[in-house]
Amino acid sequence: MKVLVTGAHGFLGSHISEHLLAAGHLVRGLVTPWGELGNLAGVAEAEGLELRRADLSQEGDLEGLCDGVDAVVHAAARVADWGPWDAFYRTNVVGTRQLLRSASDAGVRRFLFISSVAVHRYRGFRNADPRSVPRDNLRDAYAHSKIMAEDLVLEAPDIEPVIVRPGLWPFGPRDPNFRRVARALEQGLLPLVGRGDRVINTAYAENLALGVRLALERPEAAHRVYVIADEGMPSWREVLGELARLLGERPPRLHLPGTPTRALASGVEATWGALFPRNEPPMTRYRASLMTHDVHFSIRHAVEELGFEPAVSWREGLRRTVGALSPA
Repeated sequence: MKVLVTGAHGFLGSHISEHLLAAGHLVRGLVTPWGELGNLAGVAEAEGLELRRADLSQEGDLEGLCDGVDAVVHAAARVADWGPWDAFYRTNVVGTRQLLRSASDAGVRRFLFISSVAVHRYRGFRNADPRSVPRDNLRDAYAHSKIMAEDLVLEAPDIEPVIVRPGLWPFGPRDPNFRRVARALEQGLLPLVGRGDRVINTAYAENLALGVRLALERPEAAHRVYVIADEGMPSWREVLGELARLLGERPPRLHLPGTPTRALASGVEATWGALFPRNEPPMTRYRASLMTHDVHFSIRHAVEELGFEPAVSWREGLRRTVGALSPA
């Protein structure tokens, strides 16, 4: 199978591309005109890898992009918990619409969209069914754009859509956010909200890539939604405590109260956005909400329908990711 992977040079896209190549598939990796290729260094010489540079938001860039392709993995996206709506809409909605048109024109059947569990408002989920929980997070620009993009994919004619939502915390080697978390732990600046006992899905990159490949290959995945994540239901305290141990540091010592923290974050984000619209605020509503609710979804559909079995535990995934950290 020849697969177009958009965002192939990104964190998740590079792991998906590596996994598909290792499984014997051919990969056409879409890279932005300005994108760096360091994440693909391990497969740069692979015979099955072909790279194209294009901007998904520019319609003319997509001409012939999907020719000769059997399936698409759309992993490219603007991912952030703040920023202007237009930027998210242009990349995540317009880009998806134009890619769907290119795929349809080329006769591509399977179109797998990497979405996000952020499409749901975090009310408190333990082992929730991702197919029945409402997609109602319209307040967050990133989440809203993902909801709109999912709708485009699911309603597109002449393709077999598949929606994959990684667990709340995707991580692994080459993850730029992982180093920030590790540095904050080392500096004693990463707090827990409340007791840190809210639970999450982690999604180690190798497990996620496996789930994506199975969803591409299995006919029964068409028109279905999956959360792909690691086994288990760890709390923030467990995950960050294990990460601190692997780093040789003390576990988080700061504890913030939940409700006041969310209120403060809303005020900071609003004020910062008015005064410094181009700069990232030091605190956002989304970040403050992560540890105040359980955000855990069932992976039962992927296990039963795709035969998905996470190959790496979240603890082992943390160990491997810490081992891959380069000196700061």
